[in-house]
Amino acid sequence: MAFWDNISQKASETTAKAMQKAKEMSDIAKFNSMISEEETKINNIYYQVGKLYVTKHLHDHEEEFACMVASLVEAEEKIKNYRQQIQDIKGVVRCSQCGAEVQSGVAFCSSCGTPMPKVQPINTDDIVRCESCGAMVKKGVHFCTSCGKPMTQMIAPEAISVPVAESEGQNSVCPKCGAKIETGVAFCTECGTKL
Repeated sequence: MAFWDNISQKASETTAKAMQKAKEMSDIAKFNSMISEEETKINNIYYQVGKLYVTKHLHDHEEEFACMVASLVEAEEKIKNYRQQIQDIKGVVRCSQCGAEVQSGVAFCSSCGTPMPKVQPINTDDIVRCESCGAMVKKGVHFCTSCGKPMTQMIAPEAISVPVAESEGQNSVCPKCGAKIETGVAFCTECGTKL
């Protein structure tokens, strides 16, 4: 009988150890989950702090942030360009008052009634599409005004139109080569310098 009692006691001890180990593993998993939640909160706070900093100090940031801010600005410009290309493909423009997508060529916004700018067709003989990013640029430029890549192979675009209100703007000068730069371009068309 002592033999069976010894086996029974060892089985009870093994079961108790297994239950203790399972409880420890459960507690560790619970704490790891709580750590992960807190790390997510911290990352969200860092994101919000960074976004607030860039919003408040876009033009007067410290030198060590210059590269990151420039990357953000460049990415935002690319997104803006891509959205414009999507609108061109869809044949729509955004209402300046309410932001609704409105079919190109209509006189008024269908959502809020705001008068839409008149659309003037552009002479596509003077414009080519950048092979790298798809942006429309003037013929004869050496670098794309959206992505800065060299304009080696030029692809003729399909017919496009631009609202009159968007075609206004003053020219500035490239700080590196002195070439005239149109408002809204991200790169010099002559030397490719990022503006």
